[in-house]
Amino acid sequence: MDWTLAIDRNRDALLRMLAALLLMAGGGAVMPRHQRAEAWLVLRPAESALRRLIVVVKHVLQIEARVVPPRPAPVMAGRTGLGTGQRAPSFALFDRRKRFEKRREKRGDPRIRFFDDVEIFTPKTVISPDDMVSAERLNRRLEALQGALADLPKAARRMARWEAKRALVRAQTGKYIRPMRPGVPPGHRARRVRPVDFILSDCHALALYVLHPPDT
Repeated sequence: MDWTLAIDRNRDALLRMLAALLLMAGGGAVMPRHQRAEAWLVLRPAESALRRLIVVVKHVLQIEARVVPPRPAPVMAGRTGLGTGQRAPSFALFDRRKRFEKRREKRGDPRIRFFDDVEIFTPKTVISPDDMVSAERLNRRLEALQGALADLPKAARRMARWEAKRALVRAQTGKYIRPMRPGVPPGHRARRVRPVDFILSDCHALALYVLHPPDT
């Protein structure tokens, strides 16, 4: 298999998805509710696809890492207030774990009953799809996605370092969390209707292939 071609093809497809999402978000602090919901439907599977593409890059480039003890920060007297205090968001390299606990059922609105059998219901808040909602969290996730796509080998080295740290934790506690959770990836849809669904399916298959190559 031509791994370079497979990686470049999926990276270019994700870059096109990212450009469409950035155009949809507009870079503003707020956006219409329905537009943000549509963006999330594309962003979540795009993140899962990129996560699997980074797994492929790490194995193809044979990137390994070891845990290095942190060095003490140097003391720099007389230099305070430097920087803006805001760090660029980092792309989440590990899938979100599945929740198996039973969710609480939503209860209805509180009901108040008086002695004269008159019931007063709390009116529900009417949500309109055209309401303007915050886009800050969406923009930061898009920025993290863009940063990881800009340098896949760097993201792969970062994933290798995290895996090395978690392997050390496994040696102590027996618990180990891999970048890809078992089963279907986050954002997976059984019925693929969007282009990002096909990208996720392709990247997931490539990651499974490098992790569990067939016997020949």
